[in-house]
Amino acid sequence: MPRVHLPLYLKILLWFGVNLAVLAVLFFGFLSMQFRMSLDWMLSGEAGERVSAIGDTITNELSQLPEQEWPDLLLKHGEQYGVTFALFNSSGRQMLGQPLQVPSEVLPKLIDKRGPNDRPPPPRRPPAGTPRKRPADAPPKPRFMLRAGEPARYWAGIHLDLTLPSDNHPLTLLMMSRTIHGGGLFFDLRPWLGLAAVALLLSALVWMPFVRGITGFIGRLNRAAGRIAEGDFKERVSSARSDELGELSTSVNKMAAQLGEYVAQQRRITADVAHELCSPIARMQMALGVVEQRGTPEQAAYLQKLDAELQHMARLVEEVLAFSKAETLPERENAEEIDLQDLIQSIIAREAPEADVRLTIPEGLRLHSLRHALDRAIGNVLRNAVRYAADAGPISVNAAREGAHIVIRVSDQGPGVPPQTLHRLFEPFYRPEAARRRSTGGSGLGLAITQRCIHACGGTVTAQLREPTGLEITISIPAE
Repeated sequence: MPRVHLPLYLKILLWFGVNLAVLAVLFFGFLSMQFRMSLDWMLSGEAGERVSAIGDTITNELSQLPEQEWPDLLLKHGEQYGVTFALFNSSGRQMLGQPLQVPSEVLPKLIDKRGPNDRPPPPRRPPAGTPRKRPADAPPKPRFMLRAGEPARYWAGIHLDLTLPSDNHPLTLLMMSRTIHGGGLFFDLRPWLGLAAVALLLSALVWMPFVRGITGFIGRLNRAAGRIAEGDFKERVSSARSDELGELSTSVNKMAAQLGEYVAQQRRITADVAHELCSPIARMQMALGVVEQRGTPEQAAYLQKLDAELQHMARLVEEVLAFSKAETLPERENAEEIDLQDLIQSIIAREAPEADVRLTIPEGLRLHSLRHALDRAIGNVLRNAVRYAADAGPISVNAAREGAHIVIRVSDQGPGVPPQTLHRLFEPFYRPEAARRRSTGGSGLGLAITQRCIHACGGTVTAQLREPTGLEITISIPAE
């Protein structure tokens, strides 16, 4: 199963969300423990104000109705909140409302412990339509809230300034709900959700610059490392940061400098060795020519093999020199206007005079680039196609302008290469297994030289397999 790729920026934000979720679970776990122990603390806030308000509302409305209509009013308010309302006297006996099985933990709470001086006077029914007003200086009415029963229910009550005409004991309004929020009467979740959303938004705004700074720098570092891996050892990363990432960028810059120096040194050594080999090879060829003139017929076959080996060595040294010099082409050659059709036709005449090469190119297609570098690059690609695929079918050379680039494609119908070797075709001295034979020639430097020549022209070169068989080399060069 393929792994899902997530950007580091998103991973950090997701981890931050997980952190907030854990904190929320701990917070609600703590609240749950508090709910199981005592809920009276909730009535000190907005929940207490809502319970007092519903108590005052019911008191005012009941005081204006005859006693036989009180149950309907309690039922009406209960349906509004999804809560069961009932009236109890101070002895714990239910007087009105839907029958409730009150847990033993709740019964003591129903007893009105206010003294005679704190209790309300006997009610006087106000005129019809006139609400009953509670004095502004009246003491707060006692309230309670707890979780009890099996199954557990939430119970809240408030002692009212109200008595039944048939009973002189003050009444207690008892409210029962199956959930903690009680239809928004006990606990309103909306402010908490809003607070959580605001906290999440503010936290994200605080974290975003920090996370963006880290992920942005890591992204730039990753792109620079990719270019260094492709051989651009002049690439550098800003090391202005004073943290571990700054130290990492310094190390990457130091590594790139050392790699560049090492590779340059190796190239100089390779070029020097190849250059030094030219003279002894030339002298050996001259000496071989003298020996051939003086040799016997029996020695001729051996001398011919020796001559073939010397020629192969000379070609190899020549390619090594060409590979070493390809990197300095922009310094040794000036860009010029090139008629691409004329250039490619001359390359075909030189590299594949007898092969079936089909050229497709618009008239007048021109570009401004390095002529000799482009000639060497296309010539190497065409030579490889003729060498490995001329017998399999025609070779196609297509060129066209695509945006700001000129794209040249050389494709054949040969056996191609194993798919896993495509990314290594442009490495120096690399040859697929099918090409590791002297009979097919080649040193493994042709496509490496092609890549350096195209890079000198400011372009790119890639390889891909064709269906059903064949290989296609694509060269893309800026038109200007």
